[in-house]
Amino acid sequence: MDISSVLKQSEELTLDEDKLSLLSGFIGNHFNDLTAKDFIQLLTPLVDITQRIWEQNPVLDTLSDYTIALTKLAENYIKEEQGWLATPLLVKTEEILRQQPDTEDNAQWKYNTYYNIGTCFYTNERRMQAKDAFQQALRYATAAGQDTEDCEYYLHRIDHPTLQYDPVEDSEAYLSVIDEVERKLYDELKDESRPMGFCFRYWAAKRAILEQYGITWRSPKMMNPRVMFD
Repeated sequence: MDISSVLKQSEELTLDEDKLSLLSGFIGNHFNDLTAKDFIQLLTPLVDITQRIWEQNPVLDTLSDYTIALTKLAENYIKEEQGWLATPLLVKTEEILRQQPDTEDNAQWKYNTYYNIGTCFYTNERRMQAKDAFQQALRYATAAGQDTEDCEYYLHRIDHPTLQYDPVEDSEAYLSVIDEVERKLYDELKDESRPMGFCFRYWAAKRAILEQYGITWRSPKMMNPRVMFD
């Protein structure tokens, strides 16, 4: 499995459709062996390729390929603790969804895409954005022939979290800076090992950076003093 070779081979192709076929085929054949970093390498050009194909042939299938590439790239940035890079991809996807009319034909696409956005935001601890995305997905569930159970599960978890978190995380002030804060956190901690107890180092650094923005933040340990964290 040589990702650099397949990327080079893709660059040498002329047609975007051939590039899409090559890269998506490679991902499909090696899906279970790819790391988040691998996916980022492969999906980054796929976002541009699928966007161009959609712009040249604006039909639902090409649009679906584009939004899948966007949300999958966001998902893997989050896995790599680079969630600040995921946010603009998810926001762009939401903009695309709003621009497309509500029709019977695209109900399934809208449901799937909003659901994928919701899971990304939820994993990245952007609960209010996740809640909005899941609520949007519910709007299309019936027309798409989807059970509402999955969306309702996440909405219940958002409204009734297992662990308490600082409500400031839902505030506009926090949400307006958290991507920049997490970028700084990543730069500060990227070369450190992750031994047991690293979460306390992470939370202390996050608290210190947030204070630079005038935000007092309480860590999960502060919010759940009787819970053991490692």
